[in-house]
Amino acid sequence: MLAPGLIDLQINGCAGVDFATLGDPAGLDRVHRFLLGTGVTGYLPTLISTPLPQLRETLRRWQEAARRRESAPAKGLPRILGVHVEGPYLNPAFAGAHPKQHLRSPDAAEFAGILDEVPGIVKLVTLAPELPGAEALIEAARRRRIVVSAGHTNATFEQARQAFRSGVRMVTHLFNAMRPLHHREPGIVGASLLDDRVVAGLIADLVHLHPAVVRMVIERKGWKRTALVTDAAAAAGQPAGPSSLAGQALTVSDAPRLPSGTLAGSLLTLDQAIRNLMAIGVPVREAVLMASAVPAAVLRRPDLGRIAVGGRADLVLFDRSMRVRTVYASGTPVFTRGGIAPPATE
Repeated sequence: MLAPGLIDLQINGCAGVDFATLGDPAGLDRVHRFLLGTGVTGYLPTLISTPLPQLRETLRRWQEAARRRESAPAKGLPRILGVHVEGPYLNPAFAGAHPKQHLRSPDAAEFAGILDEVPGIVKLVTLAPELPGAEALIEAARRRRIVVSAGHTNATFEQARQAFRSGVRMVTHLFNAMRPLHHREPGIVGASLLDDRVVAGLIADLVHLHPAVVRMVIERKGWKRTALVTDAAAAAGQPAGPSSLAGQALTVSDAPRLPSGTLAGSLLTLDQAIRNLMAIGVPVREAVLMASAVPAAVLRRPDLGRIAVGGRADLVLFDRSMRVRTVYASGTPVFTRGGIAPPATE
Protein backbone atom coordinates (compact mmCIF):
# COMPACT_ATOMS: atom_id res chain seq x y z
CA MET A 1 0.00 0.00 0.00
CA LEU A 2 1.36 3.37 -1.03
CA ALA A 3 0.33 6.07 1.45
CA PRO A 4 1.06 9.72 2.18
CA GLY A 5 3.97 10.19 4.57
CA LEU A 6 2.90 10.18 8.22
CA ILE A 7 2.96 13.43 10.24
CA ASP A 8 3.25 13.51 14.04
CA LEU A 9 1.88 16.69 15.62
CA GLN A 10 2.93 15.75 19.15
CA ILE A 11 6.16 13.93 19.94
CA ASN A 12 8.30 14.73 22.98
CA GLY A 13 11.25 12.59 21.96
CA CYS A 14 12.36 9.16 20.78
CA ALA A 15 15.51 7.09 20.21
CA GLY A 16 16.92 8.31 23.52
CA VAL A 17 16.60 12.03 22.71
CA ASP A 18 14.43 14.35 24.83
CA PHE A 19 13.19 17.19 22.64
CA ALA A 20 12.61 19.57 25.56
CA THR A 21 16.34 19.70 26.25
CA LEU A 22 17.97 18.68 22.95
CA GLY A 23 21.35 18.72 24.64
CA ASP A 24 23.01 16.75 21.84
CA PRO A 25 21.97 17.94 18.35
CA ALA A 26 23.92 14.99 16.88
CA GLY A 27 21.26 12.78 18.43
CA LEU A 28 18.86 14.08 15.79
CA ASP A 29 20.45 11.78 13.23
CA ARG A 30 19.38 8.86 15.41
CA VAL A 31 15.93 10.38 15.85
CA HIS A 32 15.42 10.85 12.12
CA ARG A 33 16.51 7.32 11.23
CA PHE A 34 14.08 5.99 13.81
CA LEU A 35 11.20 8.17 12.57
CA LEU A 36 11.76 7.22 8.93
CA GLY A 37 11.59 3.58 9.95
CA THR A 38 8.10 4.25 11.32
CA GLY A 39 6.91 6.06 8.17
CA VAL A 40 7.10 9.58 9.59
CA THR A 41 8.04 12.15 6.94
CA GLY A 42 7.21 15.26 8.98
CA TYR A 43 6.84 16.09 12.66
CA LEU A 44 6.47 18.81 15.26
CA PRO A 45 8.98 18.34 18.09
CA THR A 46 6.93 19.02 21.19
CA LEU A 47 8.31 20.99 24.13
CA ILE A 48 6.63 20.53 27.48
CA SER A 49 6.71 23.17 30.21
CA THR A 50 10.19 24.30 31.28
CA PRO A 51 11.58 27.59 32.64
CA LEU A 52 11.25 30.35 30.04
CA PRO A 53 15.00 30.77 29.47
CA GLN A 54 15.25 27.04 28.69
CA LEU A 55 12.21 27.23 26.39
CA ARG A 56 13.79 30.14 24.49
CA GLU A 57 17.10 28.33 24.09
CA THR A 58 15.46 25.07 22.99
CA LEU A 59 13.33 26.91 20.43
CA ARG A 60 16.48 28.46 18.97
CA ARG A 61 18.07 25.02 18.70
CA TRP A 62 15.05 23.63 16.90
CA GLN A 63 14.89 26.61 14.56
CA GLU A 64 18.49 25.96 13.53
CA ALA A 65 17.85 22.22 13.21
CA ALA A 66 14.88 22.92 10.92
CA ARG A 67 17.03 25.18 8.73
CA ARG A 68 19.66 22.46 8.43
CA ARG A 69 17.03 19.88 7.44
CA GLU A 70 15.64 22.09 4.70
CA SER A 71 19.07 22.47 3.14
CA ALA A 72 19.89 18.75 3.38
CA PRO A 73 19.80 16.34 0.42
CA ALA A 74 16.29 15.15 -0.53
CA LYS A 75 14.99 18.02 1.64
CA GLY A 76 16.17 16.17 4.73
CA LEU A 77 13.33 13.86 5.62
CA PRO A 78 11.73 13.71 8.03
CA ARG A 79 10.86 17.38 7.74
CA ILE A 80 10.80 19.46 10.93
CA LEU A 81 7.50 21.21 10.18
CA GLY A 82 7.75 23.57 13.14
CA VAL A 83 7.54 23.18 16.91
CA HIS A 84 4.59 22.35 19.15
CA VAL A 85 4.85 24.34 22.40
CA GLU A 86 2.80 22.44 24.97
CA GLY A 87 2.65 24.82 27.90
CA PRO A 88 3.58 26.57 30.07
CA TYR A 89 0.10 28.18 30.04
CA LEU A 90 -1.67 25.14 31.48
CA ASN A 91 -4.01 24.47 34.40
CA PRO A 92 -2.12 23.05 37.41
CA ALA A 93 -5.17 20.91 38.25
CA PHE A 94 -4.41 18.85 35.14
CA ALA A 95 -0.65 19.25 34.89
CA GLY A 96 -0.02 15.60 34.09
CA ALA A 97 3.75 15.21 33.57
CA HIS A 98 4.34 18.97 33.33
CA PRO A 99 6.23 20.23 36.42
CA LYS A 100 3.80 22.52 38.23
CA GLN A 101 6.54 24.94 39.21
CA HIS A 102 7.03 25.79 35.53
CA LEU A 103 3.37 26.52 34.74
CA ARG A 104 2.39 30.16 34.20
CA SER A 105 -0.66 32.33 33.72
CA PRO A 106 -1.26 33.19 30.04
CA ASP A 107 0.49 36.41 29.06
CA ALA A 108 0.05 37.46 25.44
CA ALA A 109 2.89 40.02 25.55
CA GLU A 110 5.28 37.48 27.06
CA PHE A 111 4.30 34.89 24.46
CA ALA A 112 4.69 37.37 21.60
CA GLY A 113 8.17 38.25 22.87
CA ILE A 114 9.20 34.60 22.77
CA LEU A 115 7.83 34.21 19.24
CA ASP A 116 9.68 37.33 18.05
CA GLU A 117 12.99 35.70 19.03
CA VAL A 118 12.34 32.64 16.84
CA PRO A 119 10.07 33.83 14.02
CA GLY A 120 8.14 31.18 12.16
CA ILE A 121 9.22 28.07 14.09
CA VAL A 122 6.21 27.69 16.43
CA LYS A 123 3.28 26.15 14.53
CA LEU A 124 1.12 24.74 17.32
CA VAL A 125 0.57 25.78 20.93
CA THR A 126 -1.35 23.96 23.66
CA LEU A 127 -2.91 26.01 26.45
CA ALA A 128 -5.73 25.88 28.98
CA PRO A 129 -8.35 28.23 27.49
CA GLU A 130 -10.24 28.83 30.74
CA LEU A 131 -7.31 30.61 32.40
CA PRO A 132 -7.44 34.42 32.70
CA GLY A 133 -5.54 35.96 29.81
CA ALA A 134 -5.91 32.94 27.55
CA GLU A 135 -8.25 34.64 25.09
CA ALA A 136 -5.72 37.39 24.34
CA LEU A 137 -3.01 34.78 23.87
CA ILE A 138 -5.24 32.80 21.50
CA GLU A 139 -5.75 35.93 19.41
CA ALA A 140 -2.00 36.68 19.41
CA ALA A 141 -1.29 33.16 18.17
CA ARG A 142 -3.96 33.32 15.47
CA ARG A 143 -2.54 36.58 14.12
CA ARG A 144 0.71 34.69 13.52
CA ARG A 145 -1.10 31.72 11.94
CA ILE A 146 -0.22 29.45 14.85
CA VAL A 147 -2.73 26.67 15.48
CA VAL A 148 -4.12 26.75 19.02
CA SER A 149 -5.03 23.54 20.83
CA ALA A 150 -6.73 23.15 24.21
CA GLY A 151 -5.09 20.77 26.65
CA HIS A 152 -4.18 20.21 30.29
CA THR A 153 -7.41 22.04 30.99
CA ASN A 154 -10.27 22.21 33.45
CA ALA A 155 -12.54 24.00 30.96
CA THR A 156 -16.26 23.56 31.42
CA PHE A 157 -18.55 22.85 28.48
CA GLU A 158 -19.37 26.56 28.06
CA GLN A 159 -15.76 27.67 28.49
CA ALA A 160 -14.70 25.19 25.83
CA ARG A 161 -17.42 26.39 23.45
CA GLN A 162 -16.21 29.96 23.92
CA ALA A 163 -12.63 28.87 23.24
CA PHE A 164 -13.72 27.23 20.00
CA ARG A 165 -15.55 30.41 19.01
CA SER A 166 -12.33 32.32 19.74
CA GLY A 167 -10.33 30.15 17.36
CA VAL A 168 -9.12 27.07 19.22
CA ARG A 169 -9.14 24.38 16.55
CA MET A 170 -7.71 21.29 18.23
CA VAL A 171 -7.81 19.40 21.52
CA THR A 172 -4.53 17.92 22.75
CA HIS A 173 -4.69 14.18 23.59
CA LEU A 174 -8.45 14.12 24.09
CA PHE A 175 -9.58 12.72 27.48
CA ASN A 176 -6.04 12.75 28.89
CA ALA A 177 -5.10 15.55 31.31
CA MET A 178 -8.44 17.38 31.15
CA ARG A 179 -11.77 17.71 32.93
CA PRO A 180 -13.51 14.35 32.44
CA LEU A 181 -16.81 13.88 30.64
CA HIS A 182 -19.71 14.00 33.09
CA HIS A 183 -23.38 13.57 32.31
CA ARG A 184 -24.32 16.88 34.00
CA GLU A 185 -21.17 18.82 32.98
CA PRO A 186 -19.81 17.46 29.67
CA GLY A 187 -16.75 19.70 29.94
CA ILE A 188 -14.27 20.18 27.13
CA VAL A 189 -14.52 16.53 26.10
CA GLY A 190 -18.22 16.83 25.37
CA ALA A 191 -17.81 20.22 23.69
CA SER A 192 -15.05 18.95 21.39
CA LEU A 193 -16.99 15.83 20.40
CA LEU A 194 -19.90 18.02 19.29
CA ASP A 195 -17.96 20.73 17.43
CA ASP A 196 -17.04 19.85 13.86
CA ARG A 197 -14.54 22.73 13.67
CA VAL A 198 -12.31 21.00 16.19
CA VAL A 199 -9.82 18.19 15.55
CA ALA A 200 -9.33 15.68 18.35
CA GLY A 201 -5.79 14.47 18.96
CA LEU A 202 -5.72 10.81 20.05
CA ILE A 203 -2.93 8.74 21.60
CA ALA A 204 -3.94 5.33 20.24
CA ASP A 205 -1.46 3.20 22.19
CA LEU A 206 -4.45 1.57 23.94
CA VAL A 207 -2.84 2.52 27.27
CA HIS A 208 -3.86 6.18 27.40
CA LEU A 209 -7.34 5.29 26.11
CA HIS A 210 -9.50 2.18 26.20
CA PRO A 211 -10.15 0.76 22.71
CA ALA A 212 -13.88 1.45 23.14
CA VAL A 213 -13.16 5.13 23.77
CA VAL A 214 -10.98 5.31 20.67
CA ARG A 215 -13.80 3.79 18.59
CA MET A 216 -16.35 6.14 20.15
CA VAL A 217 -14.32 9.24 19.31
CA ILE A 218 -13.72 8.21 15.71
CA GLU A 219 -17.35 7.26 15.17
CA ARG A 220 -18.56 10.59 16.61
CA LYS A 221 -15.93 12.89 15.12
CA GLY A 222 -15.27 11.02 11.89
CA TRP A 223 -11.75 10.38 10.62
CA LYS A 224 -11.50 13.86 9.07
CA ARG A 225 -11.64 15.45 12.52
CA THR A 226 -9.38 12.96 14.32
CA ALA A 227 -5.57 13.18 14.33
CA LEU A 228 -3.39 10.34 15.56
CA VAL A 229 -0.44 11.53 17.65
CA THR A 230 2.16 9.54 19.54
CA ASP A 231 3.07 11.83 22.47
CA ALA A 232 6.19 9.65 22.45
CA ALA A 233 8.98 10.26 24.94
CA ALA A 234 12.71 9.65 24.63
CA ALA A 235 12.19 6.04 25.73
CA ALA A 236 10.37 5.21 22.47
CA GLY A 237 12.53 2.93 20.37
CA GLN A 238 14.93 2.30 23.25
CA PRO A 239 15.70 -0.83 25.31
CA ALA A 240 13.85 -1.14 28.60
CA GLY A 241 15.34 0.94 31.38
CA PRO A 242 15.16 4.32 33.11
CA SER A 243 14.50 7.40 31.01
CA SER A 244 13.66 11.08 31.42
CA LEU A 245 11.32 13.82 30.24
CA ALA A 246 12.46 17.45 30.49
CA GLY A 247 14.83 16.47 33.27
CA GLN A 248 12.32 14.34 35.20
CA ALA A 249 13.24 10.73 35.93
CA LEU A 250 10.85 8.18 34.44
CA THR A 251 10.25 4.47 34.80
CA VAL A 252 9.18 2.56 31.70
CA SER A 253 6.64 -0.24 31.64
CA ASP A 254 3.60 -0.15 29.34
CA ALA A 255 4.42 3.57 28.98
CA PRO A 256 6.83 6.07 30.52
CA ARG A 257 5.66 7.12 33.96
CA LEU A 258 6.68 9.47 36.75
CA PRO A 259 7.50 7.83 40.10
CA SER A 260 3.91 8.64 41.13
CA GLY A 261 2.61 6.45 38.30
CA THR A 262 1.42 9.42 36.22
CA LEU A 263 1.71 8.81 32.49
CA ALA A 264 4.54 10.84 30.97
CA GLY A 265 4.22 10.39 27.23
CA SER A 266 4.18 7.06 25.42
CA LEU A 267 6.27 4.44 23.62
CA LEU A 268 4.01 4.65 20.57
CA THR A 269 4.99 5.08 16.92
CA LEU A 270 2.55 6.29 14.27
CA ASP A 271 2.73 3.10 12.23
CA GLN A 272 1.88 1.13 15.37
CA ALA A 273 -1.03 3.51 16.04
CA ILE A 274 -2.37 2.66 12.58
CA ARG A 275 -2.06 -1.06 13.28
CA ASN A 276 -3.77 -0.59 16.66
CA LEU A 277 -6.75 1.09 15.00
CA MET A 278 -6.98 -1.66 12.40
CA ALA A 279 -7.00 -4.23 15.22
CA ILE A 280 -10.10 -2.62 16.73
CA GLY A 281 -11.96 -2.47 13.43
CA VAL A 282 -11.06 0.91 11.92
CA PRO A 283 -10.63 0.70 8.12
CA VAL A 284 -7.01 0.91 7.03
CA ARG A 285 -7.61 3.91 4.74
CA GLU A 286 -9.13 5.94 7.56
CA ALA A 287 -6.39 4.94 9.99
CA VAL A 288 -3.66 6.00 7.56
CA LEU A 289 -5.29 9.34 6.75
CA MET A 290 -5.72 10.17 10.45
CA ALA A 291 -1.93 9.97 10.66
CA SER A 292 -1.22 11.90 7.45
CA ALA A 293 -3.97 13.90 5.75
CA VAL A 294 -5.56 15.18 8.96
CA PRO A 295 -2.32 16.44 10.57
CA ALA A 296 -1.40 18.10 7.26
CA ALA A 297 -4.78 19.85 7.23
CA VAL A 298 -4.30 21.01 10.85
CA LEU A 299 -1.01 22.62 9.79
CA ARG A 300 -2.57 24.09 6.63
CA ARG A 301 -0.10 22.19 4.45
CA PRO A 302 -1.94 21.13 1.26
CA ASP A 303 1.39 19.98 -0.21
CA LEU A 304 1.60 17.22 2.41
CA GLY A 305 -0.60 14.34 3.50
CA ARG A 306 -1.95 13.43 0.06
CA ILE A 307 -1.03 11.66 -3.14
CA ALA A 308 -1.90 14.12 -5.89
CA VAL A 309 -0.43 16.33 -8.58
CA GLY A 310 1.13 19.32 -6.84
CA GLY A 311 1.89 17.43 -3.65
CA ARG A 312 5.37 16.91 -2.24
CA ALA A 313 5.39 13.14 -2.93
CA ASP A 314 6.58 12.37 0.59
CA LEU A 315 5.30 8.79 0.58
CA VAL A 316 5.41 5.52 2.50
CA LEU A 317 5.18 2.05 1.02
CA PHE A 318 3.71 -0.43 3.51
CA ASP A 319 3.76 -4.20 3.20
CA ARG A 320 0.64 -6.35 3.72
CA SER A 321 1.05 -6.27 7.50
CA MET A 322 1.33 -2.45 7.44
CA ARG A 323 5.03 -2.45 8.23
CA VAL A 324 7.12 0.25 6.57
CA ARG A 325 9.07 -0.96 3.54
CA THR A 326 10.19 2.21 1.75
CA VAL A 327 9.97 5.94 2.39
CA TYR A 328 10.15 8.55 -0.38
CA ALA A 329 11.09 12.22 -0.15
CA SER A 330 9.66 14.27 -3.02
CA GLY A 331 9.43 11.01 -4.96
CA THR A 332 13.00 9.90 -4.24
CA PRO A 333 13.58 6.79 -2.07
CA VAL A 334 15.41 7.77 1.12
CA PHE A 335 14.77 4.74 3.35
CA THR A 336 14.04 1.08 2.88
CA ARG A 337 13.76 -1.69 5.44
CA GLY A 338 17.34 -2.94 5.65
CA GLY A 339 18.82 0.53 5.32
CA ILE A 340 19.66 0.87 1.62
CA ALA A 341 17.38 2.95 -0.55
CA PRO A 342 16.34 1.24 -3.82
CA PRO A 343 17.01 2.97 -7.13
CA ALA A 344 14.41 5.47 -8.28
CA THR A 345 12.07 4.19 -11.02
CA GLU A 346 9.46 5.78 -13.22
